Amino acid sequence: MNLRPYQQQLISDIRLQYQLGHRRVLAVLPTGGGKTVCFSYIAQAAAKKGNRICILVHRQELLDQASRSLTVMGVAHGRIAAGRGMDLSHAVQVASVATLARRLHLLPPEFFQLLVVDEAHHTNAGTWASVVAHFNTARLLGVTATPIRGDGRGLGEWYQSMVQGPSAAWLTEHGFLAPAKVLAPPGFNASGLRKRMGDFDSRQAEERVTEIHGDCYSHYCKHLSGQTAIAFCCSVAHAEAVADLFKRQGIAAASIDGSMDATTRRQLLEDLGAGRLKVLTSCALIGEGVDVPSVGGCILLRPTQSVGLHLQMIGRCLRPQDGKRAVILDHVGNTLRLGHHLEDRDWTLEGIKKQDREKAPSVKVCPVCFAAMASTAQACGDCGHEFRAQERELMVVPGELQEVTARARKREQGGANSLEALRQLAQQRGYKRGWAERVYQARLAKRYGI
Repeated sequence: MNLRPYQQQLISDIRLQYQLGHRRVLAVLPTGGGKTVCFSYIAQAAAKKGNRICILVHRQELLDQASRSLTVMGVAHGRIAAGRGMDLSHAVQVASVATLARRLHLLPPEFFQLLVVDEAHHTNAGTWASVVAHFNTARLLGVTATPIRGDGRGLGEWYQSMVQGPSAAWLTEHGFLAPAKVLAPPGFNASGLRKRMGDFDSRQAEERVTEIHGDCYSHYCKHLSGQTAIAFCCSVAHAEAVADLFKRQGIAAASIDGSMDATTRRQLLEDLGAGRLKVLTSCALIGEGVDVPSVGGCILLRPTQSVGLHLQMIGRCLRPQDGKRAVILDHVGNTLRLGHHLEDRDWTLEGIKKQDREKAPSVKVCPVCFAAMASTAQACGDCGHEFRAQERELMVVPGELQEVTARARKREQGGANSLEALRQLAQQRGYKRGWAERVYQARLAKRYGI
């Protein structure tokens, strides 16, 4: 297999870290950049040196993907999965982490010399941690597009060093990812949503999102009509309801969830890839590892506070194809809260500091066509609308300058009754970005008891 130059460089960087004495290395490459190819190549090379390698995955779709990649390279391998025995004669094994965790008593701790953790942002989860701890003498290689936990914490407790491939913007510019138009139509307000486990409460979010079902259909017809799309929803019931909405309008649609058997799930993905299905809806099943290049867009109906989940969902429609320009319909404001998928991310093993997570949005939305873009843009790249500062007439009012006391400043702040008014006040006072948002959220919390 011919590796792309940036993939060769990433593999070289990984090897260098091992040569420097680091036994647990995290490799970061954006969704669609070819992580599976990279770790398959490393597994092949390690096996040729007499090592035993285990590639850990957490879903059947990911297991199939890794197995296909190894097969293309001509690497004989075993599969450790529910309902089948283990053929440990092969040096390379692709394992369902849940199945392997139940069979740890059958394998000595020193059996594998290299563990590859696919979607490594899950490493801290209990099942993953138990497997990694059991094979504690093996080198560890984690691969992910989003090296961050849902709560914003990094992966430094599991990995000693991190290497990064090119950014999503670079991959897009050079044709390795599809260009995408991001549309963020108004109508959803996340203020007041409860949070559980670091993210929005899915049940409460679902109640609020159901109000925009009709809108997601009309926007699909306008921007994606005839193309295939994946809709990300808050729950299985929500996914089924959205699929029914499209079917009632004569659009071939279906929902997919983890209760279905692997054959049914595989068939639904094949139907989507072939265009027999136009819209496939899901709660969480296809947020990672689904490789369907023909998918033309994503419909975001699941609000989230997780940067990782945000980027994983969008990544499903960024696989390149000739002439393709993906469309992302963000009905829940994820892009405004968490940033454009092409903006630079300062990934570290320490994660994202709380104050950084509360920074003001880095994107803005065109009021004419609803396209999302960098907040510094002076014109919309889609419709050409120019963003102009609001012109104000200078008024001269006679009077004397007065001393501004703390009480007066507090009274002035109390009179700023909207988020926009608070932002204007912050600008006047020279406050740091995010001050207005924090004050506004504190008011909502006090008012509604959240």
